[in-house]
Amino acid sequence: MAKLTTEMKEFLTKGRDPVTVFVGTVGKDGAPNISAKGTFIHVVDDETLAYADVYSLKTLENVKKNPQVTIATINAKTYKGYQFKGTGEVVEKGTLVEEAKKQNPQSKTVTKVKLREIYLMDYGPQAGKKVG
Repeated sequence: MAKLTTEMKEFLTKGRDPVTVFVGTVGKDGAPNISAKGTFIHVVDDETLAYADVYSLKTLENVKKNPQVTIATINAKTYKGYQFKGTGEVVEKGTLVEEAKKQNPQSKTVTKVKLREIYLMDYGPQAGKKVG
């Protein structure tokens, strides 16, 4: 499992600009899908991220059938960012779902992603370097 550093956590909570992250999934048929998320991106612990499932029927369906998930986020001003790869689990009730609903009442579920790998999405020679 990959672990989030303090710098990565701070980036996720304060450094993203725009605040939107992109979640990539793959359907049962192998077709890729990408979805923008911005309402609720949460650091659960050193190895887990979570995002709210708001208006993401295809993404949600894909995670239930094939739990491989990629989360990509950057700061468009600094050209720094990360790509997080892991295994998703859809959560239908509990503290995370209630927190997500506070930010957006449309949230029905939250997907937790147990991190397996982390890569830099920085501009320049370090782009794509595995860091976790």
